Amino acid sequence: MRTRTRTRTKEEEATTATTATATTTAMTTMNDNDNDNDNVDGGASSSHSLGGPGEKQTSPWINNKSKEDEDDDDRQEFTNYTEFLLTSVGYCVGLGNLVVYPGRVYNHGGGAFLVAYFTFLLILGIPMYTHDLKVGQYFRKGAFGSFVAMSGRLWGVGIGHIIIAFLMIIYFNVIIGWAAIYLVYSFYSPLPWKEDTRTFFYDTVLQSSRGLYDVNAMNWPVFGANAFAWVVTALVLIKGVSSGGKVAYVTVIAPYICIVVLIIRGNMLPGNMDGLRAYLAVDVKKLAEYETWARAATQIFYSMGVAMGAIITFGSYQQKKNRNYLRDGTMIPIINSLTSFLGGFAIFPMLGYLAFQTGEDINELDLSGFGITFVAYTEGLASFPNGAAQAFSVVFFLMIITLGIDTQIGVMEAVLTFVKETRLGDKLPGPLLTVLTCFLGFLLSLPCTTDAGFYWVTLLWDYGNYMSMFIVAGFSLIGSCFFAGIQWHNKSAEFLRDGKKENPVFLFFWRFVNPALCFALFGIAAAGLSPYPSSLGGHGLGTGIFPTGAQVLSGIINFGPCLLVFLGFFIPMGLGKAEAADDASAPPKAVQLAVSRKTTAARYDTLA
Repeated sequence: MRTRTRTRTKEEEATTATTATATTTAMTTMNDNDNDNDNVDGGASSSHSLGGPGEKQTSPWINNKSKEDEDDDDRQEFTNYTEFLLTSVGYCVGLGNLVVYPGRVYNHGGGAFLVAYFTFLLILGIPMYTHDLKVGQYFRKGAFGSFVAMSGRLWGVGIGHIIIAFLMIIYFNVIIGWAAIYLVYSFYSPLPWKEDTRTFFYDTVLQSSRGLYDVNAMNWPVFGANAFAWVVTALVLIKGVSSGGKVAYVTVIAPYICIVVLIIRGNMLPGNMDGLRAYLAVDVKKLAEYETWARAATQIFYSMGVAMGAIITFGSYQQKKNRNYLRDGTMIPIINSLTSFLGGFAIFPMLGYLAFQTGEDINELDLSGFGITFVAYTEGLASFPNGAAQAFSVVFFLMIITLGIDTQIGVMEAVLTFVKETRLGDKLPGPLLTVLTCFLGFLLSLPCTTDAGFYWVTLLWDYGNYMSMFIVAGFSLIGSCFFAGIQWHNKSAEFLRDGKKENPVFLFFWRFVNPALCFALFGIAAAGLSPYPSSLGGHGLGTGIFPTGAQVLSGIINFGPCLLVFLGFFIPMGLGKAEAADDASAPPKAVQLAVSRKTTAARYDTLA
């Protein structure tokens, strides 16, 4: 981590004040002359949007900092570009790549899914990631601070990012805990799940009850593994991005070593070619089904970690000398998707081997939910000769754990950045805030460590906040392209790219294609919940009932962030009730930006 502070002289302050006054006068003139041109550009914003040079706002709970020149800020930074890159890749490459992705490929036509997947990488994943990275690099704030800086009407978008991230961290360490338990059992000889992998997962590891409300006891091994995962999370983040960046050298590189080892082993097994054909062969019928495309788009969305605040946060911590959002916003999503593709060559040969061992058709295997990781793959491992079974089991679950830790650290960093940028961040030291936030996450995860924990994890994983991600991401684009406007995009691009305006291709996708895709995905997801599912994935007769009360809860956490987004439009942050009401009915004004680099300061940075 590097920090920079500098004491400004009275002469510098006087010069800055003069510059600011001159810029204010220039911008007032520019507002009078250029309103029509800005409206043509689509640069619409309320009068409370980014760029009003004399504009101030107060909030009782935001850490209001004065900043006229970003070179004077003391924000933490990654020590070097490598740490930024590894941390960003580690955040994206997670359980979604090796747990969710193979199941979706398997259930949606193999190569047909891959065609849709890489199509959406180009038209959705790369533009969305690049957009968030740009926002973070420009404002040098977390997700909430950045969107409040962009427009007072986008506080709901900003807080939506944080809520989605916080809901995820509640259950994510529990899944890491499951893998940690399997890692310990991997040293047993023979592997204890050899006789029946399904029974071992549900009865031995999860000690699973019959339903969500059937809570009888704490599952102490899961409780302990979850607690340990939270301790690791707190220790990694206790010094901020500097400590997290150092850990990334191990936790990001190790999974790739594990994947390569598993690919080599998997492709030496009998039946491996059947698995590869199932992975790569294009099912033309599936290619013509809209669900294949919808699942591929959702997988890209989820795997990139869009709308969780981490991308914006990492961008805000990037060294100024190394920031290039177009380069990194293209490269990191490609690395992420290629990692998923590479991981398929480790998973599918094992599935072919499993089908060979059991005599079943590879297309008839039960690979729903967590089954592909904790049931199917473990069954294949158990069939290895003694010694090899233990060794490759250790490699596999070590890979799962490190993948999960990277993602958890990234999401947790987004949450911690939000907490530290509130007034609470001025009152408590950073390490204490980290410990307290992690402890709160641990307490909220406790229902997931009971004998009903599998159902709680499934509720949050499958029926939690994934729908809000589409709305929050869609309106973040609407906010930057129409509230802040095209002029903001061009001016911020000039600021970040040494005078170059924004790439018109990216602008086209941000303004039209990506918002439309986000809202379409929301509509498809909402239609998929009608009627609402009645099961959370039973593992036996009469198990997994999805009670009405739990359906209501999942609806609240699914749609809650969406409601906050719309609430922000009608009640902008920092306005009185009467002013907010008047402003809500007024036509939007064009956004104008300061001409001087020193006065290109966001609203959030000039709050009184």
